[in-house]
Amino acid sequence: MLFVFFISFLFASSYGAEDFFKKANELYDAGKYAEAVPAYRAAIKNEQMEPYAWFNMGNTLVHLKQNHVAIVAYKRAAELAPSFAKPWILLGDISYSYGDYGQAVAYYGRAVELGENNEHLNYALASAYLNLKAFLLAERYFEQTINENPDRLEAWFGLAECARQTGNYQLATEILQKALQKSVNISPDLYYTLSYYYLQQDSLKAAIRSMENGLYLDSKNYSARRYLAGLYENGNSPWMAIWTLEQGIAIGSGLKELEMDLAEIYFKQKRYGEALEHYQRAMKAGSATARIGIENVGHAFYNQGDTLQAQAAYRMLR
Repeated sequence: MLFVFFISFLFASSYGAEDFFKKANELYDAGKYAEAVPAYRAAIKNEQMEPYAWFNMGNTLVHLKQNHVAIVAYKRAAELAPSFAKPWILLGDISYSYGDYGQAVAYYGRAVELGENNEHLNYALASAYLNLKAFLLAERYFEQTINENPDRLEAWFGLAECARQTGNYQLATEILQKALQKSVNISPDLYYTLSYYYLQQDSLKAAIRSMENGLYLDSKNYSARRYLAGLYENGNSPWMAIWTLEQGIAIGSGLKELEMDLAEIYFKQKRYGEALEHYQRAMKAGSATARIGIENVGHAFYNQGDTLQAQAAYRMLR
């Protein structure tokens, strides 16, 4: 689970003529990060807004992908302004990005101790605790994130993941069903994940229905379409699998995969002529395995005694 650094603002200045802090902020706002760094150093040297010059320089260094130096800047900002919580949040973000979730929790915890409480902090804490498999604490902070912003789907997914990792697929399903009711940001992934949860509970019909809903919002997703076709086959509805794959082919995405899947269904149904047609289309679309399918069709024709059709299939491989 990922999140981005929370660099939301720069601190302003009220200095006069030689205002290095103001100049540095202007350079930062213009995206001239390399030039902003020496300007912030000049502000620090001249004791202009020193804690916040360190903080803003840390933000600048993150943009320059110099996180190891940004850590020093944020720590100095926190040292000079002990009640300033935001450096601790960004220190946590850097630790999280390095995969050091325990250290991230420690830094985020300092921000919480200072009274900081916002959506980013709660989500970051939840994500770190989830990676540490501290599920109760992760649930607590995912719930706080959702209370602040019910449209943040990542928090709903995170909360459901806590339930899934403890083997409670029913609870995970209920969480995502609630997300469908309370969030306006309904994504196909929400339906796809629900489909997986339903399948883990042996509810094939519900899994199919959920995949259908997701694909309705995401019709060009050929991977999801292939998965849905597989569910139809498992549910003894090969005609629906065929229809689903044909719809995807008509849309034009994932042609070699969809053509191969369709050919395989026809082959299993011993509809060799149609299987051959779609293997050939798959081969033209770039499928490396279509040749094997064509060869198998040739063998099937030969075993049926239809040597002319078998030879026609074999000729496609020359």
